[in-house]
Amino acid sequence: MNDNNSTSTSSSDTSTPTTPSAQAARGRKPTPNGRSPSTITIYHGFANQHTALVRSFVDKIKPSVGVKYNLAWTYGDYLNDIPARLGTNEALDAATSTFVATFQRFSNPEIADTHDVLEQYGLALASLRKCLSDTVKAKAPETLCAVLLLMNCQQFIWSPNGACSSHAEGAAQILRLRGRPGTNDSFERNLLQSLRAVVLFESLFSDRVSFTDREWIDMFDNKEYALSAEGRAVQCLTRLPNLMRRAKKVLQLQGIDQQSHFELAVLQHEAQRLRDELEPSLIDVQTRYEGVVSSTASLSKKHRRSELAGLIHCHYIRTYSIGLAIVIFVNELRIAVSTADRANVLQESHTFALEILDLAQMACQYRPVGASVMSLSLLAAEIGAADPSTAWAVRQLRMDYDTDFRGQTASAVTGYDWKLICGREDACLSSPGGIIQGSY
Repeated sequence: MNDNNSTSTSSSDTSTPTTPSAQAARGRKPTPNGRSPSTITIYHGFANQHTALVRSFVDKIKPSVGVKYNLAWTYGDYLNDIPARLGTNEALDAATSTFVATFQRFSNPEIADTHDVLEQYGLALASLRKCLSDTVKAKAPETLCAVLLLMNCQQFIWSPNGACSSHAEGAAQILRLRGRPGTNDSFERNLLQSLRAVVLFESLFSDRVSFTDREWIDMFDNKEYALSAEGRAVQCLTRLPNLMRRAKKVLQLQGIDQQSHFELAVLQHEAQRLRDELEPSLIDVQTRYEGVVSSTASLSKKHRRSELAGLIHCHYIRTYSIGLAIVIFVNELRIAVSTADRANVLQESHTFALEILDLAQMACQYRPVGASVMSLSLLAAEIGAADPSTAWAVRQLRMDYDTDFRGQTASAVTGYDWKLICGREDACLSSPGGIIQGSY
């Protein structure tokens, strides 16, 4: 019998009634005689630290957050899988908490003291070191994710010397230890895509991040899934860092022998082939961008553009600008190793620099976070500009973009003069007498 006033008639009866009357009795206090009522009182406990972290993180990646501040739309789809993995790896938990804290302070500087954020960052580094000392945890995708999150944190933490590359070097070591990707897990696949791209672009500017040709091939092996146009362009780019290092070595010779002449000819051929292989991807990202611009213009005449349309527009601006930047980087190698067609190569890079400048101005509507990748494209545009006025305009916009993350003093820091491993500054003139160093 079920009754609102009934009590347990046996100490062994621990069943919970499920009738409407029993459900209505939830929350009733114990009876005066000390016996428990026939229903179980259910209380909603306070959210623990884990739940609070999950909620805070989800608030930063949910679709209702616009493209200007949505972390997943900027840093990668792997972020969507992090909440389900929190609580399984101390390095990931600490890095996620730090990532949320640094982003919250960036969004609202009044809510957290810089010292507190830096202290939390230091604790996250300690947790990461602990996991890296464990041979099993060191190879876990969650630990790798912690590395990438801490790299992302650097964008929101002011450093007078610009972005530090220590985590990129550490990530490179972990990628080397992991070897060839062998997983179909979407979290790990998306994570590796984001991390490899960061390491790859770092390798164009730093000798401290380097891989053999075989390691680059293994790292970007993609037999399990089809690459997007921008993905194919990035895959082509994996050949550039070592080509630049080989070119630098040849161009630094005071004299040149027959073997060096041969190596220079090989480099000229490989640089041109790389540019040719990039062309289909560049055409694809350009066509895609022009298509969305056309549809967006038509849509805006009728009614307000949706958040999704804004996301697509921002994404295609970013991917097209990255495609142009990659070509400029490749052209720097072509300019360095060959006198053939140099004027046309210089002109192409300058044209692409102007186009990146236009794209970056258009992308200002998605600042700060949504358009943050434009800083890399603007760096390429500054390198590719053929005249001082264009280079100055690009640099001013690049520094303006960087004030989104580093404040109004960003233009005074010394970490902005990035230099490619090999570029037009290392250019040579081939002559019967050898290689004559030049500056172009």
